[in-house]
Amino acid sequence: MTHSNIRVPEVLTHEDWPLSAAQSLWENVRQVHALEHATIWVLSEQTQIHLGGASTDRGFFVYGQVDSGDLLRAAHQALRRINQGEERLAVHPRCGTNLSVGMLLTAAMSLGVGLFLPRRPLPQLLGAVAAAFTAAQIAGELGAMAQRHLTTSIPRNLEIVGVKTLTDWLGRRSHFVEVSYISR
Repeated sequence: MTHSNIRVPEVLTHEDWPLSAAQSLWENVRQVHALEHATIWVLSEQTQIHLGGASTDRGFFVYGQVDSGDLLRAAHQALRRINQGEERLAVHPRCGTNLSVGMLLTAAMSLGVGLFLPRRPLPQLLGAVAAAFTAAQIAGELGAMAQRHLTTSIPRNLEIVGVKTLTDWLGRRSHFVEVSYISR
């Protein structure tokens, strides 16, 4: 059917809806995020290096001093290990999810303190300190839970394409581990 130069499919499936596309994109990023964490774990087992990363649906960036060949081998090993049952590799304690959960928790608890404690300065201050301390104590475990259930997913249909070395405008090197998806 054509109307005003816009083609409308005769039969719409769930895959035609924007929400399905967003869900698919989110699931892809979750899988890559898990592979990013697993790769950082594998590299950390081999040497004491401090690396950072960021995931997209097409792969992940690794920031820090690492050889691209070592990174490629670690990514392949990480993918194999995570798919052989080492699902703990999908969760990393230095993940930004943990920081986000901690900040959200601190903000929510501080807001609660502000609403429910007397409006005098000392109770508000003590309540804010208690809220921040409590949030710091539980943020790690809640962050790990958020990673397991929201921001990572075991990469069952990924394959590694390769590693590209990049240089930003300040001359800093990073690497991009490119992935593709296997149809099942």
